[in-house]
Amino acid sequence: MNHSNSYSELASYRMAFRVEHCKKATEFFIKFSTGSKASLQYAELPNRVLDFQHTITPEDQQGKGVARLLVKEGLKYAADNKFLVQPTCWYVAKYLDGSSATEEEKQLDIRHKL
Repeated sequence: MNHSNSYSELASYRMAFRVEHCKKATEFFIKFSTGSKASLQYAELPNRVLDFQHTITPEDQQGKGVARLLVKEGLKYAADNKFLVQPTCWYVAKYLDGSSATEEEKQLDIRHKL
């Protein structure tokens, strides 16, 4: 896989969609001009583990890479803050098991540490 393409693709998503993080609500989210919101909800578990529980993408935003962007941002936050990730959400597990996750992202997956 050519990483430069995936990075430029991610950069273009970031320009189109701004991911925000609310620690109090324990979610990463994107607000759309339509008033709808996409989110990645998580819980902080003991031993520096983030349980990525649920992704929500409004129907009119599906298929645009929104959930993927939220997951990548959540994984970046986990890495930057020395957390491991428990992928309870099927989409997060699918992303981490797939070919588009980086080796660094895969190393955050607690399933590989057990």
